[in-house]
Order: sequence, then C-alpha cells, then structure tokens
Amino acid sequence: MNKVVEQLIPAIVSYVTEHNGYVTKTKLLKLLYLFDVEFFRANQRIFTGFEWKFFHLGPWTSEYEPIINSLVATGALVEQSSARSEYDTKFFRSSEHSDLSRLFPSFAEEAVLRRVLNTWGENSTGEILDYVYFRTEPMEHGIRNERLDFTHISQEEPAKYIRNASGVTKKDVKRLRAELASRLKDLQGRQTFEFTEPNYDEQFQVEMDRLEKQN
Repeated sequence: MNKVVEQLIPAIVSYVTEHNGYVTKTKLLKLLYLFDVEFFRANQRIFTGFEWKFFHLGPWTSEYEPIINSLVATGALVEQSSARSEYDTKFFRSSEHSDLSRLFPSFAEEAVLRRVLNTWGENSTGEILDYVYFRTEPMEHGIRNERLDFTHISQEEPAKYIRNASGVTKKDVKRLRAELASRLKDLQGRQTFEFTEPNYDEQFQVEMDRLEKQN
C-alpha cells in the first residue's frame, strides 16, 4: 500500500465537502477506486497500492477499513451521523483543509485526482455505484471474489460522464433493480468469507429508491 493514502483520504474528504459534496464510507471507497482506475489509465499503475477485489456489489479492499478506523481515532477524519433517523449512515469531514498538490510529485498526477473529484464529488452514492459496477474495465472483466485486473483499462480517455435530470432513467432503474436482485440471489448459498462485508447495501437501496421517485 502507498503510505501517502493516509494523507490522501482526508484530502479527498476535504476537497469534496468544500465543493458542496458529501462523503460516506462507501462513497469514499468508490472514489478511491475511480482514482486508481484513472491513474492507471494515465500511468499504467494504480496509486493506492490496494489489492482491489470484486466483492458482492463492487470493488472492495480489506486494507480500507483499518485505515479509516485509524484516521477517525487520530482525529484526521470526523464522523457525523445523519440527521435523519431512517438513514443509518455516517458522514465524514476532514478536521482541516488539505492541499492536494503536496501529495503528488507533478501536476499531471494531481490533475487525475482533480478530474475524478470534479466529476464525481457531488454525485450520489447510487450514481457512483452504478458507474463503478457497470462502466469501469476492471469490474466489467472481473470475477467475483477475485482480485481485479487493471490491465484491462484502455489508455484512451473514457467518454465524459453526463448526468441527466435524475441521475438515471426510469428504464435504467428498472434494469438495475433486476440485475441487483439476480446477483443477490446468486450469492445465496455461497460460502461466507471471514472478512467483513462492506456495509453499503442499504445505502444503495436508499439511493435507488430516491432516483426512482424522481422519475
């Protein structure tokens, strides 16, 4: 793992919240993954050094949880509960402003992260989960419970993500629900791994419900 990640995470949280976005544990994990995807596209290597796996509904790494717990324990990250009781969700904010430029040896590398955050920082967790699962090369070629292969990533710039009025169409919401139900059914009866499952299924459902209501 790249030791700079311990500084990168608070910097991402600081940048997103200062640009009117919110950060949950799930959203932060997917932003790190998207950064690794685009960093690999530009540099043929990932930045974080994480061992990403295709786990249940998306990319996951066992290295993430201990780092987050450590950053919260030291005060570098501050957890806040949702003001709405029906959302059992924790939000993060950074204890101080973080300068992205000090984390990278060149502006070219810093620019990759800025593009990712400017594209996705204000988006909902549901939208990011949809894009990560269905539109990133490591996941498209991934095998469940196996390590993700970033060498499938094309060096060509991906098509610019454009958000429509509600994030996804009503047809897309129906398709996503059907695919989600199929995958969850497929998981039934499979062996349970000893590592802790990332807790974002409920958040995914909340976002999907919100998107459907907007159509």
